[in-house]
Amino acid sequence: MCLKKTEQKEYAKFLFTEKNSTQKEIAEKVGVTEKTLIKWIGENDGEWKKLKKSLMTTKSAQINNLYEILERTNDEIKNRPVVYDIPAHYLKPIKVKNADGSESVEFIKYDKEDFPIKIGNFANTKDSATIQGITSSINKLEGETSIGDSVNVGMEFCEYVSDIDFPFAQKIAEYFDMFIRQQLQ
Repeated sequence: MCLKKTEQKEYAKFLFTEKNSTQKEIAEKVGVTEKTLIKWIGENDGEWKKLKKSLMTTKSAQINNLYEILERTNDEIKNRPVVYDIPAHYLKPIKVKNADGSESVEFIKYDKEDFPIKIGNFANTKDSATIQGITSSINKLEGETSIGDSVNVGMEFCEYVSDIDFPFAQKIAEYFDMFIRQQLQ
């Protein structure tokens, strides 16, 4: 791969921030030593690491996580066993005299559904607060734009322009990098 140093660095940055490649894999793909790659990663106050972290916590990833948590919470509630509030004396055995004068132990016969539900498969106060908090977080995230989202759009745009005019796309990428660095501060 015959890339200029700036192209190698941009490619390495893309692989580091966007893909789950190891540093060794990145160095091999880009055609530099691991030492050079480590130097690039450490430059500019850890900008690449911040960018990678930002991309990993994109709004869409967080929203998906919250929807999964919400689904698990609702499934847990739905599948929760129903517990009835049966008085304690129904749960203890009582002595009964049989017709022949002997004694035996029996439980009082009852239908559990005749008693109020103590724990049900419906949301209690704690469940409701959890669901409300998750829903509120989803609504908030759906209404804001993160740096990761901006980076994704910028990278897609640069890729689009590079198919039309590669030198111009490189210039756009430089300006976009400056913009993102400013946003990260």
